Amino acid sequence: MRIRQFMLLTVISALLIAGFSGINLGEEKANEAESPGGSKITPAARKSIDKGMKWLISAIRSDGMVGPDIGQPPDLACTAIVGMALLSEGNTPTCGPHHRQLRKVLNAVLDKVEALPDNDDPSRPPALVRRKIGRNADLFLANLFLSQALGESDVAEPDVRRAILKLSGIICRSQGKDGTWGNEAWAPVLGTVLGWECLRGSSASGIPVEGSARRAGEALRAKLKETTDNRADWMQDFYKHASSVRVLYSMKYQDDPIFKECVKRILKFAEEDHRPFEQAGGEEYLAFYLVTECLLKEPQPSWERWYPTVRNKIVRVQNADGSWMGHHCITDRTFCTAAALLTLQAPNFYLPVSDL
Repeated sequence: MRIRQFMLLTVISALLIAGFSGINLGEEKANEAESPGGSKITPAARKSIDKGMKWLISAIRSDGMVGPDIGQPPDLACTAIVGMALLSEGNTPTCGPHHRQLRKVLNAVLDKVEALPDNDDPSRPPALVRRKIGRNADLFLANLFLSQALGESDVAEPDVRRAILKLSGIICRSQGKDGTWGNEAWAPVLGTVLGWECLRGSSASGIPVEGSARRAGEALRAKLKETTDNRADWMQDFYKHASSVRVLYSMKYQDDPIFKECVKRILKFAEEDHRPFEQAGGEEYLAFYLVTECLLKEPQPSWERWYPTVRNKIVRVQNADGSWMGHHCITDRTFCTAAALLTLQAPNFYLPVSDL
């Protein structure tokens, strides 16, 4: 209900403008369909994105929430990452091919955040994403989604800002002295990376934050110094290095030997090993997106191999119905599909967080 009345005025205005200016709406729609990702998003990738988006839209419930799969109970983490995938397609709550669906998702997330207690509640139901990434994973993703929607939500802006402020407070108060958000989950490094993105995203949105993004980044850097036998535990080794690259890049560690070794390691693994794709869980799909955000930023010869490699291999493992599924840990199809679409659409640079 928050922005429905505004939308009616927007639609009427758009129709009047189109009528008086002689715009050919068919041509305009064709122009809008052209991706700013240019040649990086190949025709095969575009077809894959369209197919995946169609499936993802079918998973959105009538109340705007999204469950782990079609017809399943609502989940805040899955709903928020679906919202991010819609934003990365170029939608806003008032325009874009799926703006109505985005508006429903936005209102649903706002309602869910409004109902949350003001402090971290350990008794909240431990959904799968929270068990694997950390108990605040759904709050991290909701915060990220809302911070990316801020500035695009028109009359809902005050509600979005209040929700970000509330989530940021909970996230900051739950950050440990070591800069992390705990190690109780299967993939806690991803939790710290998402927590770092939340702090940066909130701060960039003008929201005061009491947590320390710098401390979170240094904790990740220290974690990378720990040696891991990737033959014994390739999954944790891959997502740890891939997602941490995102943070080290933004913290200006591009010349640090640790950063260079991370990039070299994940490039080699992505190019030479099919396991991160054929056996991917939601953790890998999310890591693909996080590292793609930064490796597309600079035209370094070795970095340029990353996106085409990941793009082609992600497209190859897409299900016939358009979805992607996880083969371990985070198996939620909505989560995996949204994360895969975020990666494939990364060259659009529609999400402000990619500039942080």
